[in-house]
Amino acid sequence: MIAFGRKYGQVQLVRPDHGGRLELKLAKAADTTAHYTLAIFTPNAEVSATVAVDSQNSTLDIGEWRGGPPPAWLETLARALLRSVLRSRGSDGEWPRRVTRWRPEPSP
Repeated sequence: MIAFGRKYGQVQLVRPDHGGRLELKLAKAADTTAHYTLAIFTPNAEVSATVAVDSQNSTLDIGEWRGGPPPAWLETLARALLRSVLRSRGSDGEWPRRVTRWRPEPSP
């Protein structure tokens, strides 16, 4: 019997108990540009946006948020993650297919 049984192929969203989780999934890529779906998960919500990154011009553009805007600290983290994707693209030549990060909520 397969270890996953009937649930094979069903991916459940992993929502953190605390903090926030960011997930980038590559939607479309070319030599110097890539389009990602960015999802941000908190214990109480999930928001997402499409993102365009351009390694030639070192720019990133986050589209309109679906589900409302994320907390400011998570949007800042998302922008830092996207900048690291731009830097890593320059070093190895490939756009990462999927990137996931979790961070605790900052102390007040």
